[in-house]
Amino acid sequence: MYAATAFIIMEAVDIMLPRLGLPDWTVTFVIILLIVGLPVAFVLSWVFDITPQGVVKTGPLEKVEQSGEPEKTRRRKLRLSDVVIVVLLAIVVVLAYPKFFGDADSRYSKYARGRISIAVMPYKNMTGDTVYNLWQGGLQNLLITSLSNSQELSVRQYETMYNILGNQAGVNYASLTSTMAGDAARKAEANTIIIGNMYKSGEQFRVTTNIMNAKTEEIYKSYELQGDVEDDFFVLADSLSRLIRDFLEIKSLKESTFYDLRSVFTKSPEAYKLYLQGQNYHVRLEYPSAIEYYNRALQADSGFVSAMMGLAWCYGDIQQAGMSKEWAYKAYDQIDRLPPDMQLLVNTVRSAVDKDPLAQVYYLNQYLELNPQSMIRFYGLGWVHFNMEQWQASIEAFERSLELARQQELKAWVWTYTLLGCAYHHIGEHKKEQKIFEEGIEIWSQQKPTFHFWQAVCAVSRGDSTNAKLYLDEIRKMTEQKGWPETNLWMWYAGIYDWAESYEMAEYYHRKALSLMPDNPVLKNDFALFLITNDINIAEGNELINRLLENEPTNGDYFYTYGLVLYKQGKLKEAQEVLNKAWDLRPYYNHDHFLHIKEVEKALARENSEQ
Repeated sequence: MYAATAFIIMEAVDIMLPRLGLPDWTVTFVIILLIVGLPVAFVLSWVFDITPQGVVKTGPLEKVEQSGEPEKTRRRKLRLSDVVIVVLLAIVVVLAYPKFFGDADSRYSKYARGRISIAVMPYKNMTGDTVYNLWQGGLQNLLITSLSNSQELSVRQYETMYNILGNQAGVNYASLTSTMAGDAARKAEANTIIIGNMYKSGEQFRVTTNIMNAKTEEIYKSYELQGDVEDDFFVLADSLSRLIRDFLEIKSLKESTFYDLRSVFTKSPEAYKLYLQGQNYHVRLEYPSAIEYYNRALQADSGFVSAMMGLAWCYGDIQQAGMSKEWAYKAYDQIDRLPPDMQLLVNTVRSAVDKDPLAQVYYLNQYLELNPQSMIRFYGLGWVHFNMEQWQASIEAFERSLELARQQELKAWVWTYTLLGCAYHHIGEHKKEQKIFEEGIEIWSQQKPTFHFWQAVCAVSRGDSTNAKLYLDEIRKMTEQKGWPETNLWMWYAGIYDWAESYEMAEYYHRKALSLMPDNPVLKNDFALFLITNDINIAEGNELINRLLENEPTNGDYFYTYGLVLYKQGKLKEAQEVLNKAWDLRPYYNHDHFLHIKEVEKALARENSEQ
């Protein structure tokens, strides 16, 4: 009874006290009183009973047991307290139902009140001419009408604001202060104020507007528009409403998305929405759809740098180095008009396509000093260190990225788990490696084959045949369940044994996969690279890669494999030329490729010194 009654009282005071003009703390005070009263109610309910004879002290249990009335014949009568409880519970259900099970419209309005809810104030007439008093409410009404058409915003209606302001002792609009506007906005349950002034100089009419926080009176944004006297009032109102709507819609979108996706620079809400769609596809590795939405965002705002960077990363991930570099440099062309943190992100992308990992680390560290809560940028920092085989630095960055994901209740990217596990593997932290893979499986259950791949690598490399068989069998089962070709299974097995440096088994499965699909170029290149890199059969690798280059003479992966063949054959100048050409075709830095280029350069230097 106490809990139900307290709930009804809280609902009532939450609605009534602000309407009576009482300050916010009065509601909090009533809630505290109700909380303090709860243990008192428990004690009283233990000591006293409500009976047909009234409130009486609870008797000892022995008296009840010794009453002499057979238990079967005793029947509990309906009490007044039972009726009261039923009525109270019914009222609670009625009040609570819209909060938890209301229709979409009621939920949206509640959501909107908690996000961008707007109170538009009358514009103060500062012209000195009472003729323009008409436009104090006129501009207010025009803005309310226009902003109400936005689905992202919740706007208090003209009559609501008129009634609230009218209750403030007949306030004169010309004397309306920010504090008074804040009080009025809070009474209207709005968290944002639009307040402005009208000025006149000769034939020119100027309208200034501030968008403010209703509680702190902080100014989010200011606008100043100018036009001819009276003739341009409607034009000014339309222009002003577009500016305000775009700013507030973007602000609303930023507040409803997670931290990393707020670092954008656009004045178009439509472009921002399309960009968020692109990011959604990008995270799921659905690159064609991500590219489509990034391009659509650029159609809405041709200078949208965040979408340009998204395209640069997308094209790089699908190995289109030329397009990746083109978009990175288009973003770089816009750098002078960007805020400092956005400039650092643009420089990070440019460093990535220039294959300059040290510059990437420099810019990412600078960005993280300004934005230490950036989960995505810590992942990026870990990725760069991982590519340079700087295992400890990559572990620290990936761990911080995961920590931020947990704090923000977000789903970290699947590669955060796999790359962190691989980094643990390289430094011999195998317990941590297995633990992070298990955590990844819980978060990304649909990516089980990927995690089982790396768990199998760990087991094979450590000589743990029992667990190795377990993970290999799991991969086989999932391959069969998903209906994947048998070739895929043998390629997975070949990759596992290759990573675990069990080259005999790796060669066996490479050949088994290739026997099923002898014309598959990817299988051929992978096998050729395996044979050449590990000095197993350079002649066979050379034969395989030359056939591939006949069909695709501009493929960067094939050029790299062919460059290694030339290096192993001692043809240093040709190897240098081919490896450099392959390097230009890469979208990002590759450590093995970089080291091979340096090896060839050193070998050439030795050869020249001997001559």
